[in-house]
Amino acid sequence: MLPRQRFNLLCVDDEIAILEGLSAGLEHFGYEVQTAENGFSALLKVKKSPARFQLIITDLRMPGLDGFGFIEQARAAGYGGPFMVYAGMISPDDRQRLNELHVVRIILKPARTAEVIAAIKEIQSH
Repeated sequence: MLPRQRFNLLCVDDEIAILEGLSAGLEHFGYEVQTAENGFSALLKVKKSPARFQLIITDLRMPGLDGFGFIEQARAAGYGGPFMVYAGMISPDDRQRLNELHVVRIILKPARTAEVIAAIKEIQSH
């Protein structure tokens, strides 16, 4: 395990196996990781403390509050940091909407942890 980073992440995905794998991989690299199994529980965490997270990684296709709605509502709740989308399928229309929502990075599932870590490091450097 690497030393702790001062970079708090929120990972949101309704697929528990993906959420646990992503979280474990990020924690191994020293990141502080909170998880949420859907957009509603993620939004509660954001509303509780909008400045707590330096990056939110979210899936798009989730029951209830999907990734698009979550991003919009998290912004409305005061979260001003970057979003990364980690999703299985993304259409050209999805990409356009994510661009309009100022999502900084899109990674397609399945991705190696190294790819996700590289994207996070790139975001941290800006």
